[in-house]
Amino acid sequence: MSTPSSSSNSKTQVALILGIPVVVVLFSSLIFFLARNGVINLGTVNHGTLIQPPVQLGDLQPRRLDGGEFLFNQPESKWVFMVVGGRDCTGACERMLYLTRQTHTALGKKVRQVERLYLATEGPVSAPLRDFIEAEHSDLTIVNVDGAEFAEAFAHLKVNPLDKQTFYVVDPLGWVMMRYRAGNTDQDALNALGKDILKDMKRLVR
Repeated sequence: MSTPSSSSNSKTQVALILGIPVVVVLFSSLIFFLARNGVINLGTVNHGTLIQPPVQLGDLQPRRLDGGEFLFNQPESKWVFMVVGGRDCTGACERMLYLTRQTHTALGKKVRQVERLYLATEGPVSAPLRDFIEAEHSDLTIVNVDGAEFAEAFAHLKVNPLDKQTFYVVDPLGWVMMRYRAGNTDQDALNALGKDILKDMKRLVR
């Protein structure tokens, strides 16, 4: 028979365990908030480019293939590697899918804290692309947003937000906070960029 003291201790332990993911998200987001406001300088140590101000992806109401909204700021929310494209994803776009897949796998123990998105801005993706993603990128979630709203949200970047040689990092709260661009998409260049991304993610993902 359990005593009131042991029951209280068990509840405390459960609360601590359940609270760990929340603390991790808040800590990582705090680092980004401090960097965004100039309190600390991540720009000198990060290999990606900080997006200032960041874009709240949730405001664009990304929709899954089943019509449900992809939600952020949930207990189960993760960091996101996001590739942006259209109905099809070939050439450099396909190489970004490859880069994010390889980098995601290389995260090791932290792989469960990061997921991958393909954000389509031209309506539903084509059947060939859906088949390709299912066969080669089964862990990738496809979402759709309005292309005009996406372009407007990223207009302050002064670069092409649909650049096929770019992918984005989104924090668990839904802030698109960093971008990576491959100068070219040959294997050596992607391998080098992948190593840089891993260094950054080890700082962000706790």
